[in-house]
Amino acid sequence: MSLTIYKTNASPPARAVMMVAEILGINYNSYEINPILREQDTPEMTKKNPMRTIPYIDDDGYCLGDSHAIMLYLFDQYGKPEHSYLYPTDKRKRATIHQRLFFDCGVLFPRLRSVMAPTYTGKLTEISNSMKKNIDDSYRMLEAYLSDTLYLADNVITLADLSVITTMSTLHGIHPIDSNKYPKLMKWFSNMSEQEVCKKVNKPGADEHVASLKTFMEINKLNQNKKSKL
Repeated sequence: MSLTIYKTNASPPARAVMMVAEILGINYNSYEINPILREQDTPEMTKKNPMRTIPYIDDDGYCLGDSHAIMLYLFDQYGKPEHSYLYPTDKRKRATIHQRLFFDCGVLFPRLRSVMAPTYTGKLTEISNSMKKNIDDSYRMLEAYLSDTLYLADNVITLADLSVITTMSTLHGIHPIDSNKYPKLMKWFSNMSEQEVCKKVNKPGADEHVASLKTFMEINKLNQNKKSKL
């Protein structure tokens, strides 16, 4: 069998999938896609992934999009008994993991995307107060999720943590967590950032993504200033 992950390292969802693959010891082929150039929009790519999102996989002819679905698939397909902590069989723990994954795709990442989209299309020069308010509201919810456990769904790292840390790594880079308001979230973020898989797979891409967003905002600001002087 041959697994290919179509991704870019700066993509938070792609990093989540790559971390799961790393933990599970999966050998895979990488196919780099530049989302700014919309390389995922070609007829060939669209046929494999109608959502035209990054990442997606082709596992010996089986194509799947959405990082959360991919993470669950990789666990089911390639996980071994020693990986059971990532997605335990207990139904309530699984339900909690699902909820946190849905929170990531339905709440947390859209609030990051609301910054990304206008930045990469030349409109945003800095994060607005309303954007900051929405991001802080997400931090508040994550703080509450960490009330009873060390990690987001359990006292050990699960798929939920691997998914959320990638989104949070970019969000924290552009709107830092206030450790006074969200001490549990800050502790979780620090603990996750110290994991070897996060250092190896997540941090380089997160640093790249944060730097890219900040650079584009500065370029947008310069361009808008030039236009205002014309």
